Amino acid sequence: MNETVYIEGATGLIDRLSRIESIIEALELRQVAVIGNSDIEEYSLNDGQIQIRTLYKSAESMAKAIMSYEKIKQSILNKLNGRGMVLRPWQGMI
Repeated sequence: MNETVYIEGATGLIDRLSRIESIIEALELRQVAVIGNSDIEEYSLNDGQIQIRTLYKSAESMAKAIMSYEKIKQSILNKLNGRGMVLRPWQGMI
């Protein structure tokens, strides 16, 4: 199984968010172990129900994947929490 199928199998936004956070955490832990050690690296994630195994060619490609997942995570958080703006008078800024 790969990450795409794992994320698509989520039942809702909160479940999807937790799955993306699990992937990010696994990638970050593996990236720390990989830096400077190898050109090709593999990581696996096992949440008790599903096992994911993915192969990356370098620590840089892992970093790009982490950034992509972080963007998706932020998008999901915006959907869950909404976006807002606070307007304050300029006198209160001093």
